[in-house]
Amino acid sequence: MAERDYNFKDVVLMEWGDITLKHLKTDIEHFTVFDKKLNPDFVTDLEKQVTQAYKDGGDILNITQLQEKTELVEKTMQECRTYFKHLKYWVLDVFPSQNAIQRQFGIGRFKDVTKNQLKMISYLEGLTETIQQHYTALETAEVPAELLKQPSVLAETLRNANIEQEQKKGTRTIDTEKRVDQLNALYHVLQKINAAADTVFEEVPAKRNLYRPPYKNKKKVVNEEEE
Repeated sequence: MAERDYNFKDVVLMEWGDITLKHLKTDIEHFTVFDKKLNPDFVTDLEKQVTQAYKDGGDILNITQLQEKTELVEKTMQECRTYFKHLKYWVLDVFPSQNAIQRQFGIGRFKDVTKNQLKMISYLEGLTETIQQHYTALETAEVPAELLKQPSVLAETLRNANIEQEQKKGTRTIDTEKRVDQLNALYHVLQKINAAADTVFEEVPAKRNLYRPPYKNKKKVVNEEEE
């Protein structure tokens, strides 16, 4: 995971970028005399960096999308729990004293299965085979045909939802690292300007102070996606 090179919040960094950019546009000629690389093109590039930082500076979209994927997984898990409740009635009705068969269907162990989507997927995949094995007895007892077909449908739905959730988790990590790299780059540009201002305005303290970084606490500041 990429780490920040600064110890204040991202929004404070972006605000520092905005303030520095405003003053730099006015004072750029003074900086250019000191360092030719600090010229109008440099200001244009800095403006793009600051704008991009504001555009990508938040994790709200990623969080929202991940929440949607997580909610879909939980919704499907709840559908699986409801399905098992209906299936359990028929299993106990058709196989009242046959504990081994009941256990095949998940009676007595479903509580553990329902704690994890991977366990649930495995259970549903096995349940399809179990139903086929006892299909004649279930059909004879007039168990609803739709109930007997449902495990494979639920298994596929849950597998797809789980895959999408895990993919989004990975994408969010990549996006976060890219964003931190971009913010670090902005930070170092602002530090470069701050260092230059130390000489450019060494005899004008009021001007020099305009380019100083925000006050830094010694404690690490937690940013949004780390909370």
